[in-house]
Amino acid sequence: MKEILQEYALIAEIISAIAIVISLVFIGFQIKDNTKATQASMFQEIAALDIQILLSMANSQESAKIITSFRESPETLSEVELNQGFYLFAAEIRHVENLFLQHENKMLPEKGWEARKALVEGIIQSPGFGVVLKSPNRKYFNGSFIKFGETLRAESE
Repeated sequence: MKEILQEYALIAEIISAIAIVISLVFIGFQIKDNTKATQASMFQEIAALDIQILLSMANSQESAKIITSFRESPETLSEVELNQGFYLFAAEIRHVENLFLQHENKMLPEKGWEARKALVEGIIQSPGFGVVLKSPNRKYFNGSFIKFGETLRAESE
């Protein structure tokens, strides 16, 4: 009788181990699906921010002119315009910095990064970004992003 109980206990342990493995596989699929949903939500937020930035620039002719001048030829701006342009451009930089950091941390899908990589690199290569790099305010941006920007600019020179 004792041997039969031991056999049943062994069978129960095997069944329990199989159930645990199946549960872990199921949890793995749930985590994968949740990760995809989170990435999709984040990607939607990025797209909404892209649109918001573009619309805010389009709503003010003066702001659009100043940020474009700051990005492309900051030396043409007056001191007041340069200061205003810096803050407008800093918002744009903050956006591309966020894209870079999300890509660096594997939170932005590769297709999302490829679609926005030219935007990030275009901002970094602009004369306005050079002004930011020389500014003491550069400390307000992530170090790895600044280093990426400096490396990218050095490679293109």
